[in-house]
Amino acid sequence: MNIKAILRTLLWVLAVGLLALLTQCTFWSAYQKPLGPTLESVEPLDTLDVAAIIATPTQVPETPTATPSPGLTEVCGETSAWNILVLGSDVVAMRGDKGSDFVRMMRVDFPNKNVTVYAFPRELWVNTSGLGLYYPTVDATELGTVFYEAYRRSTNANRREKMAYGTNIVSKMLMWNFVLRTDHYITVDLTQIPAMVDAVGGVPIYIPTRITDPWIGMVFEPGQHTLNGAQVAAYARAKPDSDFGRINRQQQLMQAARQKLTEPEVWARIPQLYTQFNQVIATDLSLEQINHLACLMNEVSGESIVFEGVRQEWTSAGPQGSYLWDKSSVLNQLMGLGLIP
Repeated sequence: MNIKAILRTLLWVLAVGLLALLTQCTFWSAYQKPLGPTLESVEPLDTLDVAAIIATPTQVPETPTATPSPGLTEVCGETSAWNILVLGSDVVAMRGDKGSDFVRMMRVDFPNKNVTVYAFPRELWVNTSGLGLYYPTVDATELGTVFYEAYRRSTNANRREKMAYGTNIVSKMLMWNFVLRTDHYITVDLTQIPAMVDAVGGVPIYIPTRITDPWIGMVFEPGQHTLNGAQVAAYARAKPDSDFGRINRQQQLMQAARQKLTEPEVWARIPQLYTQFNQVIATDLSLEQINHLACLMNEVSGESIVFEGVRQEWTSAGPQGSYLWDKSSVLNQLMGLGLIP
């Protein structure tokens, strides 16, 4: 083989190697890239004296206390804890009240293999001044309405972009009212829940008491059931009693859904399911982080998942049928759960 042929061969090998490297780099870059806009950084309001509020003695029921992460133990590819804001987008007014019927802050602690899910009633009265909710100006409203007020003011034409904008405003509201930092978010269009549930074959759940609500047009009898998509949506939205009763039923569904998602055949399809429904889900998680989160959900035991939320006894009647809430009780609870550092 002459020198030219050798050089051509070496250059061809180099070109193929570079192409393979570029392809691998492109794949990893896409794998690690956030799937949506990241949230704006936000600090607590100067007017909120958090130290004084938390120091105020209150009769707070005992709650599980978060355990500090032991060093940098790596679990499922992560070494820290995240606060993930999970929202259900209800901008088409499935029940007549536009906004979000589902607002949760989920603390995912990888090193300690535990998860805390904290529920906020949509009817809590919150301060919204300074959030940019103008024309008309909204300085205070129900917590669940904040998402819709922001969503409808977004100038984006894309639905996912509008959902991300609404989520960003809710994240600011949670920091300014509850001192809650949001690291990541997942916002789901609630109108698509039936299709998502049907895609995994329904959700097995035990219903402890008879539930009916004229609005949902269904009756759920006590006992073990496997609910299809339409039934899951109806059960989650039913409110024959109160917002707190609805939250309890939603917590039931979350526990049942988590159990369903850990089934090997369903767990293996999570990336495919995201691809199928990615147009109705807004998130700043990357595919890598989603994979790590799915891994943790498979590792965490049921006893290591804590469901908590604002207690009804910490609320009182507020404007326009809303609930006023005791800041000291709520913030002390959030601190005890590790959601506030």
